[in-house]
Amino acid sequence: MNEEASQREQEEYAQFEAEQEALREEACAKYEDFKPLLKEMIDHSIEIGQIDMYEFLIDDKEKIARLLSDGEWQEAIAFIDELEK
Repeated sequence: MNEEASQREQEEYAQFEAEQEALREEACAKYEDFKPLLKEMIDHSIEIGQIDMYEFLIDDKEKIARLLSDGEWQEAIAFIDELEK
């Protein structure tokens, strides 16, 4: 019985790891797709002198980078999706 439980645990962990990898890939792809638009918005905010908007966008960029570096894939995906609306 112990062997079966151990095997099941290993399979569940492998599935969890595969799901996390898929989320990581999705989050990173979304960020790569969103990065040029974010840069464009940041540059535009500087051009028109909207410092508040610039600071807001920089905060968003830093939050995305933090979520990605912390492995918070689902949160990063949700945050990028919200920004794209």
